[in-house]
Amino acid sequence: MPKRENWNPELEKEFKEAIRKYFDGKIDSALGKENPLEVGNRLAELLKSSEQDIVEIVTPRAVKKWASPETLLLWEKFLENKQMVSELREIGKSIANSMRPLAGNNFAIWVTKVLNRAFQDEALPLLAATSGEIKQNLNRTFDKYGEETQGLKPDIDIVVVKTPILKPLAVISAKTTLAERVMQTISWRTYMQTLPPEICDIKLLLVTAWETFSGDSANRQRVQQLDGVYVCNSEVLEWGKIKIFSKILNDLKAML
Repeated sequence: MPKRENWNPELEKEFKEAIRKYFDGKIDSALGKENPLEVGNRLAELLKSSEQDIVEIVTPRAVKKWASPETLLLWEKFLENKQMVSELREIGKSIANSMRPLAGNNFAIWVTKVLNRAFQDEALPLLAATSGEIKQNLNRTFDKYGEETQGLKPDIDIVVVKTPILKPLAVISAKTTLAERVMQTISWRTYMQTLPPEICDIKLLLVTAWETFSGDSANRQRVQQLDGVYVCNSEVLEWGKIKIFSKILNDLKAML
C-alpha cells in the first residue's frame, strides 16, 4: 500500500523528534528519582507504562501516512476519541496475531500442494504431507531420543517421503519470514547429529516466502548449515544453498 500525498519527509522528521523527546524524557525522569541500576531493573515496566502515550503519538502519524484523501477527514474525527484510539491498538494487534498463523499455516499447505502437483506431473515416487500418519510416525521417531536434545527437535511443517514405502527423505520448515526464528531452524543440524545414521540421512530444508537474503548477510551465512533453502520470491539473491523455489524439484529428485 503506497504512502499518501499528505505525508512528507518533514512530517516524518517531526514524528521521529517527538518519539525521541518522549523516550528521553521518560528515562531522564526516572533517573532523576532513583538509583540508575534500580531504574535498569524495571526498564520493562517503564516500557509497558509508555504504551498508551506512544499509541497517541504513533496513531495520528499512521493515519496521516496511510489514509486516503477520501477517508482522511473521517480518520481525523476518529482521532478525537481517545478511547477509540486506545482500542484501535488492541484491534490491530488482534488482527496481526490472527493473520500471522493463518498465513504461516496456509503457506505450508500451499507449498505442499505445489510440490505434490509437480511430483504428479513428473511421475515421481514422492509425496509431501503436512499432517497425518506420515508426519506422526516421524514425530514419534524423533521423540524416542534424549530429553536433553528435545529442544532442538526440527520444526516439522512438511515431510517428503519416497513412495510407496513412505521412507522420509526430507523435512521442510515452511516459514513466511524468518524473523527471529532462523536460529531455531538451523538448530536442526545439531539435533540430527545426535540421531542414529538411518535417521541422520534425512535432509533438512527451509522454504520461505518473503525472505530474499539480499540485505541480510548474517542469515545468508547461517542457513548454509541446512541442506537446502528455497525462496518463493523472484527477488531472491541466490547464493550457496539459497535458491529460487523451483530448483527444489531437482534437489528432491537427487535424493531418490
